[in-house]
Amino acid sequence: MGNFKDIKAVFLDVDGTLTNSNKQITEATRIPIKAIKDKGIYVILCSGRSNRDVCKYSKDVCASDYTISSNGAQIYNCKTNSNFYKNNIEYNEIEKLWEYCNRHNLELVLNVENEQIGNNIFCSNMYSKRTIIRTIEEIKNIDIFQIIINSNNYYDMKEFERYIALNKNLKIANYSRDYINKETNSKEPYYIFINNKFVDKGTAINEFLKSMNIKKEETICFGDRINDITMFKNCGNTVAMKNADEELKKIADYITLSNDEDGVADFLKKNIL
Repeated sequence: MGNFKDIKAVFLDVDGTLTNSNKQITEATRIPIKAIKDKGIYVILCSGRSNRDVCKYSKDVCASDYTISSNGAQIYNCKTNSNFYKNNIEYNEIEKLWEYCNRHNLELVLNVENEQIGNNIFCSNMYSKRTIIRTIEEIKNIDIFQIIINSNNYYDMKEFERYIALNKNLKIANYSRDYINKETNSKEPYYIFINNKFVDKGTAINEFLKSMNIKKEETICFGDRINDITMFKNCGNTVAMKNADEELKKIADYITLSNDEDGVADFLKKNIL
């Protein structure tokens, strides 16, 4: 194991890393996170989820006030309710995707500052509490940080992937595992996350470190999915969960226990506390 005595910031992915398979954070994980923060180390949740969700999880584990959400499009201070950094998607790009999704019967969800907004097509219970809009003009003056596309039809998603590949300003940030694995009869809806071309978790981490005068080697991060690769490339110490994508494990400095075995807590207690 390395020397972690100079760590000043810990970056934690949420789903599949901080939370278990039931989307819960255990008490065993809460205890070391609070202890680390109490030592004066930043503990930053860094997720593809919306700002609202990440702030909720951050408060639940007594992490630091800052959160990184929408795959790096937004850094937010949950205490002051203000943006530290943002990189929102242009309205004309939202307009094109709105028309495409409604024409092809795809569920569209938009991450805005403190809520989620979407069209009237449903296939995923996860976004059932979003605010429904009837026309795209209703959000013309609202900052949109991430677009989430959902469908129960694998081939419709393949067609959408081909469509988005033609866009020079946007990129796919993450896919559902079943979609990557070409499981054409998934029990869960397929999803694709869309961000601005140069938005990712690593870029957001760089912005935070630069502002806080923290060196790369003074950081450690934990993740499980391919959208955590940029986070790994921009942190000095990297830890993949046992349940992580193989591509991420290959570049990780360390492998910890799975998210169902309190892998984050186990590593923190053995190495940081």
